[in-house]
Amino acid sequence: MHRLMSAGAALVALSAGFAVTPASAAAPGDDSAARSVALMKADQVNATRDFGRLSKDGQKAFANILLAQQALTNNQNGQAQSLINDAETRLEKAAKDSKAFIKAEDAMQPVPSHGMPKRVAASGVPLHWLPVGGEYAVTDTLAPAQQTALASANQHLKAGDTKLVNQDLHVVGTSVQYVVALAPLEMISGDVHRASVFMDGGDTKSAADALQNAVDSILFVSGDVVAVTHPSAAKRHKMAHSPS
Repeated sequence: MHRLMSAGAALVALSAGFAVTPASAAAPGDDSAARSVALMKADQVNATRDFGRLSKDGQKAFANILLAQQALTNNQNGQAQSLINDAETRLEKAAKDSKAFIKAEDAMQPVPSHGMPKRVAASGVPLHWLPVGGEYAVTDTLAPAQQTALASANQHLKAGDTKLVNQDLHVVGTSVQYVVALAPLEMISGDVHRASVFMDGGDTKSAADALQNAVDSILFVSGDVVAVTHPSAAKRHKMAHSPS
């Protein structure tokens, strides 16, 4: 699997959700990496459950962050401002839903294909983590028809068409991993707020840098990390705009 949050063309795909990742195997002899990957047989996947673990407002907020980056690149500053404002509003709403959970970043293991984010949180500091995207990936080499089916499964997952996801994965026919993208809510809320302030002051470069900080903070984990984490009532407090 390649990183979901790459620049360029991937951002275009990510504006509607997450880019489809092609398959790649773990490095030869990397037994620890193989053990950390939670694989499921295609007929064991519950797409409705997997999709339900994601934050609807969180997904939209992050899509808006990516679209705002594109708009700034294209000098569409008014559109970028609108997207940033909407992202900030949606993150505030997401802070109150039942999807966020509290955990220190170093208490979670990233999937081997992605590694740690470019920007990491302070060691041992509990943060609210918001599931803002997910996709199915494989470690096996796929035939063209299977690759097409996997891509279709991820497109249907983004659209919430979970019945079609299961049909697509039946065609894939091999074990899959559900990868979830987690956003550190306090950190990216601060990033988006700063981007809004910079836009108000006409500083588009600093706004773009703040948005990139948000993208660089995403942690990719196996879906079972989210499955075993029980949301806490503490998540409902107002998110602080913490410095990056």
